[in-house]
Amino acid sequence: MLPIDPELTWKDRLRAMVLRWLRPVLTLRGAVALALAVVPIHGSESAATIWRDTVAEARDFGLVAGYFVGAAPLALSWWSLTRVGPTAPRLWLLAVSLIGATAAVTPYDIVQILTGVAR
Repeated sequence: MLPIDPELTWKDRLRAMVLRWLRPVLTLRGAVALALAVVPIHGSESAATIWRDTVAEARDFGLVAGYFVGAAPLALSWWSLTRVGPTAPRLWLLAVSLIGATAAVTPYDIVQILTGVAR
């Protein structure tokens, strides 16, 4: 009779999921893609900071516009990494969109969503 493997705990499953997501970043092409996302290409601006400025400009049009412009490329890059597979351009897109999405989020958003009062 074959031995029965014990069922994995939630901690083991979480650890395996996080390691599966981080494995592409820990490769050489992942490190190069992340470095190229933050290397200055135009004066002192990198691709990530240029995208962050773009998201901040979209934020001036409203809360929803800022979140949409910040989250759409992030969701697209995450989907392409998980469904198609990690390549250097996809990892680069993930790094740029992740840094850019930080411009859409401010702590005051919770107050604005709950009360409708803008600054």
